Amino acid sequence: MASLESKKAAKVAVVGAGLTGMLVAHGLKKNGFDVVIFESEEKLDARPRDWTIAIHWALPTFNNLLPEAVRANLVKALCNPRVEFTPEVECLPCFNGVTGELMFKSPMLGSRRVSRQLLRQVLSEGLNVQWGKRLVDISSTAEHVTLTFANNATVQADFVLGADGASSTVRSLLFHRDPKANIVPSAYYIATVIMRHDDAAKVEPVHNFHPVATIMMGASCFVGTGTMYAPTPDLSTWSIFWAKIFRRGAFPDPPARQGTEALRYIKETTKDLIEPFQSQIDWAKEDDSTMCFIDEMKYYTPSLGFDTHGGRVTLVGDAAHPMLPYRGQGFQHAVLDAHLFIKALQKGEGLEAYNTEMVERGAKAVAQSLQEAELSVDLEGVKKSLMARQGFERTA
Repeated sequence: MASLESKKAAKVAVVGAGLTGMLVAHGLKKNGFDVVIFESEEKLDARPRDWTIAIHWALPTFNNLLPEAVRANLVKALCNPRVEFTPEVECLPCFNGVTGELMFKSPMLGSRRVSRQLLRQVLSEGLNVQWGKRLVDISSTAEHVTLTFANNATVQADFVLGADGASSTVRSLLFHRDPKANIVPSAYYIATVIMRHDDAAKVEPVHNFHPVATIMMGASCFVGTGTMYAPTPDLSTWSIFWAKIFRRGAFPDPPARQGTEALRYIKETTKDLIEPFQSQIDWAKEDDSTMCFIDEMKYYTPSLGFDTHGGRVTLVGDAAHPMLPYRGQGFQHAVLDAHLFIKALQKGEGLEAYNTEMVERGAKAVAQSLQEAELSVDLEGVKKSLMARQGFERTA
């Protein structure tokens, strides 16, 4: 293993080529580490699914991890690159789902809302990603850590970082496949829809409400909508995102989790929302211009006690602490994880302090996300929520 004095020459294997894996790889590479990403999927666009992510309190750290050439291309990932970013735009309005009145605007100064797929394309530039590498085992000696993949290929590294998402194989292996490392169903469903109306008149209500995104709460569900893609100035070419979070049991279980049948289910179980939320789902076409997915959201409360292989293997982002999407905290903490992991390697003092801080912070953020879900479904609860009281600021 590389000595403590020569950590900048250390080889780091990152498992997972999602946003967090690519971001930390850029930060490692920028700081002189030898880094390779191993991804189970066969190619960058193996899955067509997309969703939006707001980068807010972690944006300065996010930018600092990237080389200038990549940072310059971030505009390509914006959901709406055609808007002038002002304090009025850099906020998230929340409306009373019963009366339609504005309840509050959560300031998000300097924030940017991006397409996950487009951001992943931007972040993939300049990185060494080995595709089609499905991890099956991790072992170690005094000298190195060995990753074994499904085709029996092996790779050795000085450090291994699990960035392989909520259902992390790395996390499972570090807990020796103990079920306590499994993600937990939250009893809340999320339906995500991306639709192209091909009609400017149907895009305008969302754009006029807010050019980036807006939400409603307090009417037994949480609903958000906004601009997904704005490829040209012509609104008829734009795509709209629409998302709904609701308790399991509030409606019959979904008969399908994606596609046209899932979309029909969402239409049938979504009635009498305030505008523009209701019309957007009503207008969603049941053809290939619309993508619809329904999932039960899951979480995992991080804990110490996992096998770090002598302080050389750890976790970041959703692999470490998957949480519900309320207040958009998950990716912010993933960015912070990436930054602190790199700092730990630079110091050459091991990963114990990183693990302790990451677990404590992540557990608090997960608990807050679950509490926000409970408070979001009725108006009295919304008033008590962190969203209403503290907005998007860091609270964990």
